[in-house]
Amino acid sequence: MKSFSAKSLRATLADYDVKNRIFDVLGIVFFFILEGYLLWRIAPFIGGRVILFMCVCFLGYIAADFVSGFVHWMGDTWGSASTPIVGKLFIRTFREHHVDQTAITRHDPIETNGSNCFASAILITPLVLFLIGRPMTMALFLFSSFVWSTALGLFATNQFHKWAHRKHQPAFVRALQRAGLILSPEHHAIHHASPYDRYYCITVGWMNPILARVDFFPRLERIISRLSGVEPRHNDLHVVHVVEHEVF
Repeated sequence: MKSFSAKSLRATLADYDVKNRIFDVLGIVFFFILEGYLLWRIAPFIGGRVILFMCVCFLGYIAADFVSGFVHWMGDTWGSASTPIVGKLFIRTFREHHVDQTAITRHDPIETNGSNCFASAILITPLVLFLIGRPMTMALFLFSSFVWSTALGLFATNQFHKWAHRKHQPAFVRALQRAGLILSPEHHAIHHASPYDRYYCITVGWMNPILARVDFFPRLERIISRLSGVEPRHNDLHVVHVVEHEVF
């Protein structure tokens, strides 16, 4: 296990600079351009297929919940804040969050949503490139609607996560949380209870009980460790919890 001083750990996790800011802004702009294009292409087909469209969007929302959990698990489990490229842009925020759970509530909208937008844009880009110059068919409509709604759910994930950590919420947010339509503080608290290795899904959390029942992430960790020889959470995640009182 690596060892970190409280000072060096804090410096690593708090390293949000101009480059990160530019990355986040570009990610947001790029995401909305691509998402807008997809909506423009599928909108004419929604017409008499509203119920079908809503069902596909529902499936997309579930998919976003699963993807949020998978990415969260990756950020919590493998690598560190100093891992080249992805460490500073992605893993840093996951590790910061486990040092200070309220840090996300102090992030402005750009820092909160930038990395999610960039990841979602990567998901959308191949489909947008494929659609350019092609007529919309029923199969493409269904697939595009699914991708569009999944990306939209992923975009909202960090905002839902942020709301789950704030003490005071607007009435409509708390209503959605109580209805189980977005991530609630009570549900997410399970992830932040020792041993901090379950309930990773943070869009709405519907997939968490299912993945926990089939032991999805522990099984995946054992497979990866067997193939790579790398132990999950072998470095700074455990240290983060140990030095939490020292850092803050």
